[in-house]
Amino acid sequence: MTQPQRIEADVVVVGAGLSGMIAARTVLEAGLVPVVLEADERVGGRILTEEAIAGVPLDLGAQWIGDTHHRMFALAAELGVETYPQYDVGETSYDLVGTGVLRENDFHDRFGDELVALEHVLRHLDELAAEVPPDAPWQAPHAAEWDAITAGAWYDTQGLSVVARTLLEICTVGILAVPTAEVSFLHLLFTIQTCGVTSELFAESEGGAQTTRFVGGTTEIPRRLAALIADHIVVEAPVQTIEHSPDGVVVRCRGGLVASGRHVVVAISPVLAGRIMYDPPLSGIRDQLTQRMPNGSAMKAFFVYDSPFWREDGLNGQLISDVGPARMSNDTCIPGDDHGVILLFLEGDEARTAGRLPEAERREALTAELVRHFGSRAAHPEYYVDGEWSDRQWTRGCYNANMGPHVWTKYGSALSEPIGVVHWASTDTATYWSAYMEGAVEAGERAAREVIDALLR
Repeated sequence: MTQPQRIEADVVVVGAGLSGMIAARTVLEAGLVPVVLEADERVGGRILTEEAIAGVPLDLGAQWIGDTHHRMFALAAELGVETYPQYDVGETSYDLVGTGVLRENDFHDRFGDELVALEHVLRHLDELAAEVPPDAPWQAPHAAEWDAITAGAWYDTQGLSVVARTLLEICTVGILAVPTAEVSFLHLLFTIQTCGVTSELFAESEGGAQTTRFVGGTTEIPRRLAALIADHIVVEAPVQTIEHSPDGVVVRCRGGLVASGRHVVVAISPVLAGRIMYDPPLSGIRDQLTQRMPNGSAMKAFFVYDSPFWREDGLNGQLISDVGPARMSNDTCIPGDDHGVILLFLEGDEARTAGRLPEAERREALTAELVRHFGSRAAHPEYYVDGEWSDRQWTRGCYNANMGPHVWTKYGSALSEPIGVVHWASTDTATYWSAYMEGAVEAGERAAREVIDALLR
């Protein structure tokens, strides 16, 4: 991973996240020579693990895969990364719209009818999402109508109680990392369609998107993947300009590095891809698209304790609340280690607001929230760490990009369509589990196939 001044390759890949490295390895296996240019000092992109205490890896970025993430399970097996199930034994703790803290069974007993109504809304969402072509959402029968309103506006017309509507908002923001008032209803339906059904998105038990974790932390995946193509990766090489013509590309980086190739795969989020200068300039529709696909706002905060004391009280470490900076939490203990680890999620407005607070103030507010749900022992962690992704120079948000009203129908066709020898790959361009690691792998494979077909046909 040294940095020469000039590199020649068949395929230049911009970004050493999961999509970029999958694309590079795939073209390498086809007999082509790739070079991956990564702006950061590390590989992995939106995957980042820190080991706060020996044997306790904390995933500040992507963390889970789900039962239908077949590419990720296959990749983990190939790389020798073992997996284990997400802990889900016990009751969830709720505190919504003034109810006070209620354990799961009490919450369901009190609001059972309202939760049945919510379930009907979710099934209706599944029915509507089934009409959305994942590779061309703008061609859905009601695309113009659905793209003209926000997901939040549609939710507001469903006649849900305040409790059910609040619960639906929290769960949806947990998926999109932005308030539902900022996302088009068509984009929500697209997200559901690419991931199967709402139960696969929202559930953390069997069938959900967060059922499985990686031994050693998720960073084991990009670390081992990078080791397979280490001779083709250059880090600390921020791409500034891509000169492209039918004959090939010249990619210029800050610091003077120049890489030339026959094709280029830009494997970073659309908004970051739009900050690169292209010569000649890209089409107006592509540039307008990247101006309209902001990255989500997400923060994780980890509290590490001497033991998972909440399990003694029959709790699973999950909270769902609109009181406090965090809206949800998870038990993220490491099997075989005695420490207790609680992960708090701050997404959308909560990440934007709490992310600007001094760390001590944010930690104090989160501690108070944990104490409300799990008792006084939550006030005394051994270790605390958090991280807000929009502050990271080479990411500028996490964990996905979202489209507001009128974006899919006016500009969506430019999302993954190659422009000459320029190709696009990131989880945001996927048509299966978009915004997840599974989608990142799919997008990398798709871009690699485009390049291979163009060069070896």
